[in-house]
Amino acid sequence: MKFLFRTLGILLAILIVLKLVIFLFDNGHKVSYSVGNFKIEEELKTNSLYGTDDYYFNVKHEKFKMNFQVPINYNKADKVITAIKYKKVGNMNCIMPIFKGGKTYTDIMCLGNKGEINLYHNLGENVKKSLSDFVSSLSKFGYNPEDYVDNAEGKKLSNTQIIYEDNMVENHYIAVENYKGLSLFSNKEASVKIFNNDIYKKPIKIFGDKYYVVADYNEEYSFKNFYIVNIINGNVKEIRSYNDISFDSIMQGFVKDDVYLFDKDAETQYKVSLKHESVEKVADKNNLKYYNGKWENMTLNEAIDGKKFDNYYVKSPKDYDDAVCLGKDTGYCYFYKKQPLAEGEGDEFLVYRADVQNTKLKTYIFKTPSVDSIIYLNNYIYFKDGDSIYYYYNNGVKKVITNSEFEFNDDLEFGVYIK
Repeated sequence: MKFLFRTLGILLAILIVLKLVIFLFDNGHKVSYSVGNFKIEEELKTNSLYGTDDYYFNVKHEKFKMNFQVPINYNKADKVITAIKYKKVGNMNCIMPIFKGGKTYTDIMCLGNKGEINLYHNLGENVKKSLSDFVSSLSKFGYNPEDYVDNAEGKKLSNTQIIYEDNMVENHYIAVENYKGLSLFSNKEASVKIFNNDIYKKPIKIFGDKYYVVADYNEEYSFKNFYIVNIINGNVKEIRSYNDISFDSIMQGFVKDDVYLFDKDAETQYKVSLKHESVEKVADKNNLKYYNGKWENMTLNEAIDGKKFDNYYVKSPKDYDDAVCLGKDTGYCYFYKKQPLAEGEGDEFLVYRADVQNTKLKTYIFKTPSVDSIIYLNNYIYFKDGDSIYYYYNNGVKKVITNSEFEFNDDLEFGVYIK
C-alpha cells in the first residue's frame, strides 16, 4: 500500500511539473467561439516583443467585422470575452467587449462607413449624446469615459518647465535638451550640465536607447570628444576620437550600441561604439553604408544631403502620407494623413493605428502638427505638440511635460527610454 501511494505521489508530481513546463513554454493559442450574435476569433501571443501577453480579436457580426488587440493578463486563459455590448448610431456600429470578471479594457469602438474605427473619446459631441444611455449602461462594468480624458494638473518646476506627475508612467525616463545639457524627468527631476556656455543649436546629437550622444560644443571649429549621457541616472561619459571631426557633420543613426556619423568636410563615415567607448573610421566616400534593417550602399550625395538610418519598416498605402510598422508578430502600424488647417496656419497630421495582423482596418487615435518628433516605444507613442510633450496609449492622449523653450527653439529635442 505504501508503495502504491508513493508511486501515485511521484506520478502526480511529474504531472504537475509537466503542466508547469507546458504553461511556461506555451506560446499562446488560437480559438473561435460565439458570444451572442458575434463570432470571435481569439489569438494569444505570449512571446510579445514588449513583454506582455497580447490578445488579438477578430469580431464578426452579420453587418460588420472589427479587429483589435489588448495587452492583458489572464494567465493564458482562452475565450476571455464573455459579452459584447452593441449599439448602432447613424452609420456607426459601436461595440464594447466585456472580459472575464466583468471588466472592460478598451474604449467604446465605433466602426464608420469609411471603414475606420473611431474611439468614443474622439467622437463629436452629437454622437456622444446619442450614445449617452449606452455609456451609462457600461458603468457597472467599470467603464468610465473620463478615464480617457486628460485631467492632470501641472506642477511648475521653473519659469519654463511644468511636469504633469499624474500622467508620468512608471519606469519611463524622459530627457529634454536645454542650452547647457539635459533636463531629466522620471520619478524625480534632475539637470545634467555638459557645456560651459549656452548652446542654442546642436545639430550633432542623437537620442537612442537610454543614451543621449552629442558632440563637444565647448570647442569652436572641430571636436574630438563625444559626450554620452545615461538618461536614467544622468551619468556622463566622454568618448574621444583620434581624428578631428568637423562641426559640419551629420548624426545618421543608432544601430544597436553604435552611433554612426558622417563628416561632410572629410567625406568620412565614423562609428562611435558605446560598448567599447571608441571612435573609428568605417568608410570613406567610396563605400558609405546605410542601415534600414539591413546594411545597404549609400551614395556620397545621399550622405551629404543628410540621409539618416531608418530602423522601421515604412510603407505608405493609398490616401496616407506616411506609415511606420513596428514589430513582426505583435505591435502596431501607424498611418499619417495630412490635412490643411485654416489658411496660413499650415497642416496637421491625423494619426491612425492598425494591428500588424490586419493593417486594412485603422483606428483614428490623435492628431499632431508634425511627424518629425515622434518616438515609438513598446505600444506607447510620444510626440511633441507646441510647447508640450504628450504620449498616446490605450487610455488616450496624456500630457507629461510643458517646456516653453520649445516655442522659441525648434532645435531642442527630447528622448524617452522605458526601463
